[in-house]
Amino acid sequence: MGFSKWTLVHLLLGLSISAPSAGQSLLQPLLAPVMDEVLDLPAIAGSVLGGAAPLVGELNPLLQTALLQNNLTQLSSDIFTKLTGLAGVLLKPVLPVPPILRPDTEAPKFGFNGEAHEVTTSDGYILTFFRVRNTSCSEYLAVVVLPPGILSNAASFIFLKENSLVYKLARQCYDVWLLTFRGYLFGRNHTTLSVNSAQFWDFYPYHWGAYDLPVQLEYVVNKTGSTKLRLMGVDQGGTAFFFMNHVHGPRYQRYVAGCYFWGPIGYLGHLSSLAFAAAALLRDVLTAVGATVLHNELVLFNPAVHSVVYNLCGRVSPLTCFYLFQILSGKSDEINYKLFPYMFANLLDSTSIYTVIYYLQQVGRFKYMAYLDYGKIENLKRYNQSTPVLVNLKATTALCAFYPLGRGTVVVTQDVLDTFRALSPSAQHVFKVLEKYNNVSPLFAIDTEGIYGPPMTQMLADIKQMQG
Repeated sequence: MGFSKWTLVHLLLGLSISAPSAGQSLLQPLLAPVMDEVLDLPAIAGSVLGGAAPLVGELNPLLQTALLQNNLTQLSSDIFTKLTGLAGVLLKPVLPVPPILRPDTEAPKFGFNGEAHEVTTSDGYILTFFRVRNTSCSEYLAVVVLPPGILSNAASFIFLKENSLVYKLARQCYDVWLLTFRGYLFGRNHTTLSVNSAQFWDFYPYHWGAYDLPVQLEYVVNKTGSTKLRLMGVDQGGTAFFFMNHVHGPRYQRYVAGCYFWGPIGYLGHLSSLAFAAAALLRDVLTAVGATVLHNELVLFNPAVHSVVYNLCGRVSPLTCFYLFQILSGKSDEINYKLFPYMFANLLDSTSIYTVIYYLQQVGRFKYMAYLDYGKIENLKRYNQSTPVLVNLKATTALCAFYPLGRGTVVVTQDVLDTFRALSPSAQHVFKVLEKYNNVSPLFAIDTEGIYGPPMTQMLADIKQMQG
């Protein structure tokens, strides 16, 4: 594509940012042909850029020792937090942000009962999670638990209002629980640590699987009396589940009668998203910034940042963010940008820098899933070996149905298939590609029947079969 077309892309994106939301449809015919060319550029395989990342990773030992243990880095983080907090207050009159979405208060608006529950993990993180039920049901078909999607939170599956997965399940008389992972909204409290400390944000998906998911599953079992839970989720929910099974074996997995995942993240070797593959090259820069300025937090839900993101995507130009999501996660029209004003009250959520680094470390390494690589020195301290521990996917024995998203460029079909085949044979239940959806479609889809229907139908069939 020539210089003139790139100029046109920038011009049209600029127009879309400055245009009122009501006029977005006028810009779509202009933007669509140009963005189609951008989205159709040949993919650079994750194996190329991701594989080159170690060549620019010489700073890792320094970043994981001196910087992370230097009190000056905490001081710079505190200054950054206070300044951006002040900026958020000053921006509020000009860039207003609606209240966050809480599943317990949103559910009654759609005719369902909502509850909030709380647990504390063994390492001190306080997690608030939610239950949604249809109180007109005389009994419930099963208890369904939904971990959050990446850079989202416990509200992940209520973004589509009446067409949301949570309400579809509740209408069919499922007892639905929306889980929380540390770092996201509803998971930002600790018994001893400050949310503005580097220690609070010293986690990655391993901790979701080793601590957060097990304690919530056990709570749900004790509260409902059901030991045959159904686990449904997307991307990072799969990562947490695999880590839980690797760490704990059958201890908590025995409570899961079946899992149903859209594009679960295990392997990432075939990733074809140019944006994420390029980010893999810069992961050590991100580590440095996280260590020195951001107390290891990816501050997307910081007051100032969230104010800008919400007003761009939720008020001024949802169409711009529609195209950005396509560039990041794959070309698909299954992104309901007309609901962005509602969704972006909770998006994009903060997480730890280590979470992003963890996923970027998997890029370009075929059939590879391991613990976080802290560098040789820190690995020896944490793992008693110089390289990260590999995750045993065969430890996953619960019945699993995987639904890769055919248009996804981050979690691609081949990686999901490789992950599926690496599970215990007893876990390999159903594998079905949903062709027209990309990696964000499970939260944003327009054709919700097309994306939620197959797993829900399979789950009901599995329940009936179990009942005999």
